[in-house]
Amino acid sequence: MTMHAWKRSRALLVATVLMVACGDDGRASDASGDTVPGIDGGPIATDGGPGAPLDAMSGPVDGGTPPVGSSTSAPPEAIDRMVGSFALEATFGTISMVPFLGDQAALGRSWGLVDIVQEGDTLVMTERGCRVASEGSMATIPDAVPQSIAPRVATLEFLEGASGIRWVRPELATAVGWTPASDTDTLPQTADDPRVIDQDGDGQPGVTVSVSGIASGDVYVVQWQRGWYEGDLGTSGEIVGENHGDGGEQKTIGASSMLLEQDVPQRANPDTSMNVVRLVSIEAGYDCARLIAEAGSLF
Repeated sequence: MTMHAWKRSRALLVATVLMVACGDDGRASDASGDTVPGIDGGPIATDGGPGAPLDAMSGPVDGGTPPVGSSTSAPPEAIDRMVGSFALEATFGTISMVPFLGDQAALGRSWGLVDIVQEGDTLVMTERGCRVASEGSMATIPDAVPQSIAPRVATLEFLEGASGIRWVRPELATAVGWTPASDTDTLPQTADDPRVIDQDGDGQPGVTVSVSGIASGDVYVVQWQRGWYEGDLGTSGEIVGENHGDGGEQKTIGASSMLLEQDVPQRANPDTSMNVVRLVSIEAGYDCARLIAEAGSLF
């Protein structure tokens, strides 16, 4: 493989939103190298592997649009079912195009804490990030990164669907590693852009991704994360929905090695069955450390 191909293949490792390393059994592992618990999300379509052929997955993917006709007025069933504290797991599939290697797929997985409170006749949802992992990557994201992102707050919306009440968490835009002027602001292109911040407090611009492999080192990135949730309310058990979006945007603004200083085109995986959000009821008072320790039994 040429040096140029090395650069491209190493950049792949950070193309998916806030990836971390995989263990030998294909599950995500934390910064210590220990395998962290997760669920079986099914096969990831990769070059030469199981699942849908990636050569049939070219082009942009329609992430959909939030449904029309929804209301922020929460029905009694939603108040009874959704007010409280929850552990959240969200998954999202992406594909990166790497010269010489072809399309490479990854499945991002994030864990967080959610509180839903009633305010008048509305329900307000607050999300806090705890850990982000990825199947299909050799990069490591310290837990300090998702935990440094400001809580995301949204008023839930509701509508009648074919199978009953549906809930919607409207689209939110979250900036990572920089401070935008508005939700439509463009990503910084260089580390000296005044909008760039050291969000994870490690002395480097943006947020830091550590990569191991042919080229090892740290990559400094900024991101836009955009997405929305929608699902059936149901009557019991965990609350499950679809995790909608286009995979967000990411820009590499620096690296500890020149081999890591290149972006790779990325798009959402058309297999939207892997884009899932799950809310599991928990008692109040959980912190990220407890959530991470108990994730194997919660999810």
